Amino acid sequence: MTLSWSSPDALLTTWLLVPYLAAFLAVLLPSLSHGLVLLCCSATALVGAEALLTESARPLQLIGEFGVQLSLEPLAGWFVLLNGLVCLAVWNEARRQGWDRTGWMLLLVLLGSLNTSFLTTDLISLYVSLEVVGIAAFLLILQGKSANAGWIALRYLLVGNTAMGLYLMGAGLVYAQSGSFAFDALAKLLPGAPLVLVLVGLLTKAGVFLNGLWLPRTHAEAPAEVSALLSGVVVGGGALPLLRLEQLNSAIAELLMPIGLASAALGLIYALGVGDAKRLLAWSTLGQMGLVLLSPAAGGLLAFSHGLAKSSLFLTARQWPTRSLQSWRQQPLPWPLLLTLGAGAFSIAGLAPLLGYAAKKQLEGAVSPTLAAAITVLSVGSVAVYCRLCRAPLLSQGSSTSGLWGSWMLLLPLLVGGALQLRSLNSGWLVSLLLLGLGLALDQLLEPLRQPAARALPSLDRLPDLVGGLGLVGAGLLLSIGRELS
Repeated sequence: MTLSWSSPDALLTTWLLVPYLAAFLAVLLPSLSHGLVLLCCSATALVGAEALLTESARPLQLIGEFGVQLSLEPLAGWFVLLNGLVCLAVWNEARRQGWDRTGWMLLLVLLGSLNTSFLTTDLISLYVSLEVVGIAAFLLILQGKSANAGWIALRYLLVGNTAMGLYLMGAGLVYAQSGSFAFDALAKLLPGAPLVLVLVGLLTKAGVFLNGLWLPRTHAEAPAEVSALLSGVVVGGGALPLLRLEQLNSAIAELLMPIGLASAALGLIYALGVGDAKRLLAWSTLGQMGLVLLSPAAGGLLAFSHGLAKSSLFLTARQWPTRSLQSWRQQPLPWPLLLTLGAGAFSIAGLAPLLGYAAKKQLEGAVSPTLAAAITVLSVGSVAVYCRLCRAPLLSQGSSTSGLWGSWMLLLPLLVGGALQLRSLNSGWLVSLLLLGLGLALDQLLEPLRQPAARALPSLDRLPDLVGGLGLVGAGLLLSIGRELS
């Protein structure tokens, strides 16, 4: 395929390649690191915004018929825009923490590989890009200073490689049956082992249900800015291909719906009972990514609003007085930090007038009334979860806000997006107040039970649990398919 350097396709290809070149230059010429990260993050955000504004799909085929298949459409635009904004905010925080050129190289590689995973529409190119994402994330987790950081990073890599090994087997079976690695070739096949193997790999990368049990301990050991990347945008590398498959075949959407609901319920239960603030946020990610999979029509906006809010919350972690939620009632927080926590938390909970409210309304409108009612019930639980982060007493003397600028960069789109919805809120204010009241009541009701409940909840994030979860989900998918076909 011959491309003119002035053509849109050539510009898109150049944009995909530049982060890898920038990563190389960041190592050779460390003085250029900050400028290169700014350039690549800004370009990524602009490409994502352009895809959303034009509302058109741009397919691209590289290296011939059996090469790389790419597509930039509005659904991918949400994830690309999210990638640029989150990496930009992480850069702002990481430079305060004194990241060296290795850290900048890894951030740029992660940015570029995520961009590729968001655009690719063939199974092999997606496999390669997600493996690069996994290696970059593994090395970033090692930046943590805790004693267990090395083991947790290795565990993340082992689970990810196991899941992607199953995915690769599924991709091979798809090619054997259809002669193609394209997503639409998989979607046209009768549901069976190839689909299940691919889904197991993608559900693990998306952090959904039992496949996402790697999240809690990984976030507990990773640095705050790495947790922001993992929960904010890395999980999107698995979620977007799942949404694309749902678009191509409604049977796949029906197959994933129970898993999405189960993930939302599991994440909510553990987030309500866990005593560590970072683990609370991680369990919440597992729940919210389950909701993202319920509808490809609303999944893009929901993943975008969740990613911005969750990354902003993780970026505040260095400002927390403690990670023990039992101590937060006795630990006054400066008003800038409390306000930042409240804005991010209540956007995820779906309260007006933040963008998370619009995302949840779009999701409720895209699913059946029964499913919409279940989402409303889950929203009450989400409010109760995030009340735990915002119930600390207010400290009148504000502290330095220098550590909150990255979080504020991510909260700004949530506020602006919510402000654009003000005229259409109608009963949204009343619904949000009702959800807030019910969530507060649920939080107070559970408080006396929280410590015994936390001890009673089984530990699900040990290595045997993670590997066993892959098998259980795969077996469950096969049984569901067999029941539908019989």
